[in-house]
Amino acid sequence: MHLPGTQHTVSHPAGPYSSNRLFEWAMAVMMLLIALTLALPGDTLERASLKPIADLGFGEGSMAFFFGAVGVLRITALYLNGHINNGLVRPNGANVRAICAGFGALIMGQLTLALVVEAITAAAPSFVIPVFGTLTLFEALSCYVARLDAVDRKSRLGQALIALEQVG
Repeated sequence: MHLPGTQHTVSHPAGPYSSNRLFEWAMAVMMLLIALTLALPGDTLERASLKPIADLGFGEGSMAFFFGAVGVLRITALYLNGHINNGLVRPNGANVRAICAGFGALIMGQLTLALVVEAITAAAPSFVIPVFGTLTLFEALSCYVARLDAVDRKSRLGQALIALEQVG
């Protein structure tokens, strides 16, 4: 039960403010799984469709570290944003989420581009192009939403401080 005029947040295992961030959670977990895949023995990037990424000079070890670091940072930011009272949180967590989503969009965009280049040269498009392309667009959208969240948190925090000053 909640009082009229108050906002009711649905309880969620990831925290009360995480119910609308499931795509961000999915991408963070996916980044960790990609890092694990790249860390396994074998030469994942030497496959024909990912060869352009390897040709740019990105080694599997460095990519695994990057994916893992972004995934852990993003999960931490999502978890903390979901469990800390909005009125007490500075917008830094939302900014971290935005930066990680931006990195995700950049990575997924590069993978999409590599597959498009390979499809042009091989004259046979991969069915994974629309998957990575969609992930790129939704990561860009997640970046935008996280920035809006940071601005909203900042403005709500400022309004709460002003209200406190008027009371005192």
